[in-house]
Amino acid sequence: MKFLHLLSTEASQDITFHCLSDLPVSPTDTYSDNGPGQEYQDRPPRFRGWNGQMFEADTLLEPLPDECKIQDGSWHQSRFFFHTQDSYELPIVEIQEPPSSQPNHLLHFEVGPVCFL
Repeated sequence: MKFLHLLSTEASQDITFHCLSDLPVSPTDTYSDNGPGQEYQDRPPRFRGWNGQMFEADTLLEPLPDECKIQDGSWHQSRFFFHTQDSYELPIVEIQEPPSSQPNHLLHFEVGPVCFL
């Protein structure tokens, strides 16, 4: 990895969340970590890069359309694209606060390869 970092001036990677959300039992049902009936707090995920850099909503993270918020009983996806001119920031080594704290919510991560340029 160190050799790739030394020879590269840019890097990019994408991560996709595949999610399946069941329909709520009734339109007024809400979920949270505190139990049913309390509002669910939707937090954007955070990612930690190779050198410890945290990628959040206001950093180099480029979120593409977030379809995981759709709760219709079908599979959807949310994609995140990372592009940086500091190649030491990639690959992503940790995902924090994934959107999976709702009941009846399945989540699958697809971590794409890193492209060093």
